[in-house]
Amino acid sequence: MHKSCYGCYFEVNLECNWFRVFQNLAPKAIPIDTMNKGCSQYKNTEMSGLEQHHHIIELFDGEIISDKYERPTYKKKWVKSPHKYTHRRDAQ
Repeated sequence: MHKSCYGCYFEVNLECNWFRVFQNLAPKAIPIDTMNKGCSQYKNTEMSGLEQHHHIIELFDGEIISDKYERPTYKKKWVKSPHKYTHRRDAQ
């Protein structure tokens, strides 16, 4: 089956998020030649049930497009000061 960066889980907007997930670095732009052939870090989340659709994929020389990486979002927790006054008047 054909594997390119277009079907990879880590590719979002022509950038590879593998570096963000495993090396805690900024995502890097993917060169065009690598984009078409893929790399060794290829991951596809939609590989279940592949046996049933393998013939159709081979017939049309296609590939399965995976879900894309979504950066986790964290909700900021608002903490109220335990004091009645948070700013001293004489500190102005």
